[in-house]
Amino acid sequence: LNDNKSIVDQILENGNKMNKAAIATVVRVKGSSYKREGAKMLIDESGNTTGLISGGCLEPDVAEAAKQVIENGKPVLRRYDMDEDLVWGLGLGCPGTVDIYIEKINFDELKLDRSIEDFSKNPLTAWLSCVKEEKMGVLATTLDLPRSHSGQKQIFVSENYQTVGKLDNNELHQFVCDFSKNLLQSTNPKSETKTFTLSNGEKVDVFFDVNIPPIELIIFGAGHDAIPLVEFSVRLGFNTTVVDPRSAYLTEARFPGAKRILADASSIPEKVKVSSKSYVVIMNHHLERDINVLKHILHTDARYIGILGPRSRCQKIFKALQIDDIDQYDHIFNPVGLDIGSESPQEIALSILAEIIAFRNKRAGGFLRKKKDRQLVS
Repeated sequence: LNDNKSIVDQILENGNKMNKAAIATVVRVKGSSYKREGAKMLIDESGNTTGLISGGCLEPDVAEAAKQVIENGKPVLRRYDMDEDLVWGLGLGCPGTVDIYIEKINFDELKLDRSIEDFSKNPLTAWLSCVKEEKMGVLATTLDLPRSHSGQKQIFVSENYQTVGKLDNNELHQFVCDFSKNLLQSTNPKSETKTFTLSNGEKVDVFFDVNIPPIELIIFGAGHDAIPLVEFSVRLGFNTTVVDPRSAYLTEARFPGAKRILADASSIPEKVKVSSKSYVVIMNHHLERDINVLKHILHTDARYIGILGPRSRCQKIFKALQIDDIDQYDHIFNPVGLDIGSESPQEIALSILAEIIAFRNKRAGGFLRKKKDRQLVS
């Protein structure tokens, strides 16, 4: 997510200077890879790059290929077979097959001052606005066109299912729109390449580049142990908010980069907006405050609720709210965090954020060496 933002910022900068540039995107990965589908690198006409598409072994070759793309304007799809001996000999990356799509950015066609609601005829403009404004959207790019399709290669579908662009082949256009909508309706969609078979038997590969907003983390409690949690959260690119009734604790110096809301129990419903995209951690170290916060949060669409403290304390909170069984709430986690033997505030913060990421990605956590299929049922 942070990489996408950096690349969009660089595109805007290059666009203002009217420089020539190309963007390289990982569109398909088979086997292991340092980066996954959707990873990007921006290359300008001087060979300067922003972003990574591998551990460092592919970037020079891709940058060289991008020069020709910038020169002739023709996109290319390059496949790299990451031989294990070669890759590990370089000390970079992982073995696997990686497909990278390189396309020129036509700055003269972009209208970079437009917002996503001002739908232009340029899908890439809409996608750039989507990333900049931290909204959800899908940029679909046809990687190989059938004979019946010779025009536009991209369309953009917004989180409201509005479309920018139109593929010339109506059947393909409908396939792409429908699949994009399915991705947008998913809990945590991933960028991927999908092959469509048309009624005439032709097959078309389409890459779906999904942009999802950063995690919205709301932390109730501005105590000492909230400081590393906020620090790590901000570094991860989460939109982080700290809520506390004590102004002396809720300072910029303690929580740089985070939004701070001064609110007591009575004003939380009015001041704190919780949505289905919100992840909440309750860590007031004050039983009555925790009870009042959970009382409000239970009636929202919060996706995840983590409650700091031992299970016995959480049971007191549930008893006060006349809730008999915590297990009826699949999105409530107590004790909060993955079991990594955390002791210090920094370790606890790490375990909490690891649990949030695992929950978002529908993973059970655990050691990768024991991994078979550890996906959770949604």
